[in-house]
Amino acid sequence: MISPVIHRLQPDLDQRQQAVIAHTGGPLLVIAGPGAGKTRTIVWRAVNLLLLGAVVPEELVMCTFSKRAAHELRQRFTIAAKAAGCDGDLSAARVATVHGLCLRVLSEHGSGAGFKSDHRLLDEFAQLDLMNAHFHRVFGPDREALHRHGWRADEFTLRQARRYFERIAEEAVDLDLLTDAEDPFHAAVGRCCLRYRNLLDELGVPDLSRLQVKADELLQDDALAQRVGAGVRHLMVDEYQDTSGVQERILLRLAEVHGNINVVGDDDQSLYRFRGASVRNLLEFTERFPDAAVHRLSVNYRSHAGIVGACDRWMASADWSNPEPQGTPFRHHKTVRPHAPHSYSDYPSVIAVLGKGPRDEAKQLAELLRVLKSRGVITDYAQTALLLHSVREPACEHYLDAFADAGVPFHHASAEYRRLQPDFPTGRVAVTTIHQSKGLEWPVVMVGSLDGCGGDDEVGLDLEPHFPRPTFEPLDRIAHFDRMRQHYVAFSRARNLLILTAAAPPAPHFNPIWEGLPRWPGLDAASRDKLLKQRFGAERSGEAPAPPRDLVIPRVRRLIVRQGANGPLRVKSR
Repeated sequence: MISPVIHRLQPDLDQRQQAVIAHTGGPLLVIAGPGAGKTRTIVWRAVNLLLLGAVVPEELVMCTFSKRAAHELRQRFTIAAKAAGCDGDLSAARVATVHGLCLRVLSEHGSGAGFKSDHRLLDEFAQLDLMNAHFHRVFGPDREALHRHGWRADEFTLRQARRYFERIAEEAVDLDLLTDAEDPFHAAVGRCCLRYRNLLDELGVPDLSRLQVKADELLQDDALAQRVGAGVRHLMVDEYQDTSGVQERILLRLAEVHGNINVVGDDDQSLYRFRGASVRNLLEFTERFPDAAVHRLSVNYRSHAGIVGACDRWMASADWSNPEPQGTPFRHHKTVRPHAPHSYSDYPSVIAVLGKGPRDEAKQLAELLRVLKSRGVITDYAQTALLLHSVREPACEHYLDAFADAGVPFHHASAEYRRLQPDFPTGRVAVTTIHQSKGLEWPVVMVGSLDGCGGDDEVGLDLEPHFPRPTFEPLDRIAHFDRMRQHYVAFSRARNLLILTAAAPPAPHFNPIWEGLPRWPGLDAASRDKLLKQRFGAERSGEAPAPPRDLVIPRVRRLIVRQGANGPLRVKSR
């Protein structure tokens, strides 16, 4: 049932969105493709529960992946609830990241878990600084075993150890078992991790993974889990494909009392395996909750029909079947469709740039941007983004040099930024990673270096024998699956024009989307004329207003700043 107030305020909700909003009790799985209006749907489902009296604000918990997304979700929920005339203290609704939820649980039910009252969560750099300050204590007793494995330089040891410690926590690896491992290196890593955790506890400061481990340990107490869960009547989790094993355990414990858990996600956009995220949490949700209602939001309100079709062909080109009898497929079967009533102009919405080497590729791309701007196809370079596997040099230096030489201003979202998603200033092309682009969109998106490929999940493959549950996907197919999902996220960020670039012919796995594409600058006269007559507005299409600006200013470490030949600021990390 949907409150008449919502019908009045949101008359253009499609039938599938309405079906999700109307769900008032029991487990619910929502598979939401890119541009399908999932945030809008989540927000109005929460408002509907309030209007129908199914929940009061303090009994509502809404979780999402990043601080930016949580900030946007809370803002939109509050605006919608006020517009609908909802009663109660809306600020009492808990809208947070999973880490924020863990912190609240520990503060309210775990006496802070030993954390100091003025503690701050340690980010990556603070973790590295802390481990460096206590290097001998954490690593000294096992230095020889680490050396034999190639961990010789202190800086390398710190960075690798942080990756291993994070993964151990996210996968809920039993440290007692790991420290007894037959492999000397694994046992040494386990002992180092144990000493690092003891250090955090002594200092009374948590990092993000320790925060989750503490919350998970707390909720293993059945009586306490019942008491915590009793204060939650509806739990809604966005980006569920990005939850880790320990996060899933925490969320499911909180849902045991009421059973009203709503998870939303898209297995095609699972990006964070290297942080412990497991797409199986989304794919196996109906095995955990056989009575769950399942709805699919499969209409893309964001992108041109040509882009939607290209993305759909890309994902359908892989074999997602599970060879195990009765095994869960590695992808929900889906077909994403463009918004039918929308008027799509007839122009090449997906084009390719193929260079004779990296420098030529970048030069062609910079010239294309200049043409789009000079012809009024775009009015601001901020309407464009270049998405790459890495923004560390030298991976992106040829692009930055070409943009500077062509007088194309850019904002280089360095890998040293502290925040998951940087803030992109106006007037510049955004040069950022595919991971940082998640949840964002631009009229023009360039996906570069298709002749390269992303990195493997080396830490996960190494520690996999110690995970409490076996890896869901076959080890020999993980790299391919990750590559498919990563590029799907990149391709689907584009609203009006998707430009694929390579310095050499791409690998065969890109054929489903690359083959047959019109090439720049070799477009035929008619196609070129159609493209250059377009006017791509700066406004966002589809379901959401522009996300609010993050209040946290990104911090860059050890910068060298130099001016480009034609004026754009050049920020180079060391």
